[in-house]
Amino acid sequence: MANEQGQTRCRERLERLSGSTLDCESIRRETIAELQRVIGFDRWCFPLADPATLLPLSGLAEHDYGQRLPRALELEFSGNDFAAKHVLARRAGSAASLSAETGGDLGRSPRWDEVMRSVGIGDIATVACRDALGCWGWIEAYRDEDDPAFDAVEIQLLADVGRSLGSALRRASLDARRGDVSEPALPGVIVLDRSLSVVSSTPAARAWIDALPAASLFNAWGILPPVVYPVATLSRSRNASAGASHALERTVDGRWLMIQAEPLESGDDDGNVAVTLRGAMPSETFDLLCRVYALTRRERDTVAALIAGLDTRAITERLFISRHTVQDHLKSIFEKVGVHSRRELLATFNASATVC
Repeated sequence: MANEQGQTRCRERLERLSGSTLDCESIRRETIAELQRVIGFDRWCFPLADPATLLPLSGLAEHDYGQRLPRALELEFSGNDFAAKHVLARRAGSAASLSAETGGDLGRSPRWDEVMRSVGIGDIATVACRDALGCWGWIEAYRDEDDPAFDAVEIQLLADVGRSLGSALRRASLDARRGDVSEPALPGVIVLDRSLSVVSSTPAARAWIDALPAASLFNAWGILPPVVYPVATLSRSRNASAGASHALERTVDGRWLMIQAEPLESGDDDGNVAVTLRGAMPSETFDLLCRVYALTRRERDTVAALIAGLDTRAITERLFISRHTVQDHLKSIFEKVGVHSRRELLATFNASATVC
């Protein structure tokens, strides 16, 4: 572990990195390289997050349990594990180690006992990268079984890093993929059995999967995109009135993909889950885009009014504000989103449906 001066320099370097204009992948890789120098670990995982559902999306990783990742995610999101990513995203303390959470008995963690132990992983440190607008990703660092556990000082450093990176990941989450997107694709369906193995799928589902980040890596591991597994796991724990478990993912060509899962009815298909992959509707991406661009409540209302087809006069009547205030809101919105006109703004929000 680095001394206090080394940790201070690490914080400073990562704060500068979080304020850079690097793309999302570069930010994550440089962050990992810096933390490896200061804290010390070889294996790691750095997925992005759906800030609404707190489910992990596609990520970067260097570890050797890829083929067992579906089972690890199933165990982590079953509600019975320690230091789970979605739990840390909600807690006041955004970073934790598995050793501290389990009181030094790693075997109390189902995913460690069943998946991590067999590949020689010891302690795991996890931090939620979040800001005031949500959680945008997680860093998971893995120590080897013969290495010392992560200590409180190292966990605090990770917590500090998570706060710095939250806004950086949010700003970089869209990259430069606006506007140049493929034609809409048909919905696809994948049926998973009780063990989350594929029973059947449609060609459209494969087309969506191949359009996701890191598709070649997951294909090499012989697994589906990781987000599918926690979505399917959570769908089994919800009653019918709660609706489908879901997450929003971005394809490499800029389309928004809605991934939903629902258990099939009992009978011969007992325990099976149907996962639907389809293009997200503008009403489903509206909240996420407003978060990404850090729009205020009134700015969100203004954008919603524009999407509904209202002109300035109608907006003043709906929101009970003056024309001057509408223009002030629009000026701020244009600056945050990086557009110069109402037409560009509506194109960014892909406004073909009414926002609820």
